[in-house]
Amino acid sequence: MQKTFKPTAAKTAKLYTFAHVVQNGTNEEIIDALDVLIASPSFASIGWQQSFAKLRNVLFNLDPAFTVFKLDGNSKLPFVAFSSLPGVTCPGAGACLDFCYSFRAWRYPAAFARQCQNAFLMRFNKGAIVQAFKAIDDKAQSLYDLRLYVDGDFSSVDDVSFWFDLIDGTKARVYGYSKSFDALLAYKGAYPSNYVLNVSSGHNSDSDTVTRIKALPITRGDFIAVSIGKRVKSNQHGTREVNQALRASFGQKAFTCPGTCGTCTGKGHACGMQALKGLPIIIAVH
Repeated sequence: MQKTFKPTAAKTAKLYTFAHVVQNGTNEEIIDALDVLIASPSFASIGWQQSFAKLRNVLFNLDPAFTVFKLDGNSKLPFVAFSSLPGVTCPGAGACLDFCYSFRAWRYPAAFARQCQNAFLMRFNKGAIVQAFKAIDDKAQSLYDLRLYVDGDFSSVDDVSFWFDLIDGTKARVYGYSKSFDALLAYKGAYPSNYVLNVSSGHNSDSDTVTRIKALPITRGDFIAVSIGKRVKSNQHGTREVNQALRASFGQKAFTCPGTCGTCTGKGHACGMQALKGLPIIIAVH
């Protein structure tokens, strides 16, 4: 059973209510819910008003107003990335909702609006996502890394089919972390050779389901968020102190994530390497 995220801040609660409407409501219901946010004193700042205005255009025109894929990455993720809304697109979410970092992005109006846009396009205009992806792939001169769902997850088997059909045979080396095990197991098509799945911890599935997921040819292995008794800041990942605490807490052989994608091995990033199949990758809860 999917766990429900329970926001503690009133502002976040309003955004989460709207996110539910984006993922489940009609186009008209989404517009009405957005207008409520626009009129709320909680979102009166210029940043929120500008981002909501752009999002409103998306709802009316069905065309993206924000970049669909983040191309320039950030200090921790120097790859092409796609995100959607966390929580409401995550049918396999369990304990992860207690420490999910994705909700922190909601401090930034444009980040929240981009997540909403992408969740909306996945429901009402997948063609816009296809167009944005093909523009990247056609321009690429060589293979490139793409993280699918930095925020959010496959909301259904239809999402799985859409992405696997889209990326198959392209220049993208795609990887992701998912808890949407039922959707992945319901998929009956061919698996793209350029997709690597990491089994994300904090899910709500039973051991039998996890065993079946790990048997899929696309699965590399576990990616586990481990508590070391405190939340770790981004610049503390990979330090000797954190790595020692991680290994002591986990108690098994594992690869420790340094927190910055692409820096963990000299042959590529561990989470995208089938050569590390079966080896757990661990990171401190952050």
